[in-house]
Amino acid sequence: MSAVEKQFQEELIKNCQLAEKECPGYRATRFLQTVEKFGAVKTAKEIIRKGRTSDDFEKLQEAGLLEYTMEALIVKAQYGDLFTDDEVNSCYEILCEYGYY
Repeated sequence: MSAVEKQFQEELIKNCQLAEKECPGYRATRFLQTVEKFGAVKTAKEIIRKGRTSDDFEKLQEAGLLEYTMEALIVKAQYGDLFTDDEVNSCYEILCEYGYY
């Protein structure tokens, strides 16, 4: 795992932990188990490939916490090399649709 992949995974896990504290009813247990098993980048790519959003995305949106989503992390410039333009654009479009920008 490259340094950037490790940083992405650590930030994703941290965001899930923060979201669990700030958003009643949000539990990332299954998502974090998948991340632990396959890695954050592979998990994210698979979710995007399936045309889904990350677990409880809408709960976080309703709570005004989209900054903790996997999608918000993927569009950060420092992680651009980990994902294709199509993957980043897909996340950007979802975030725009839900009022993040």
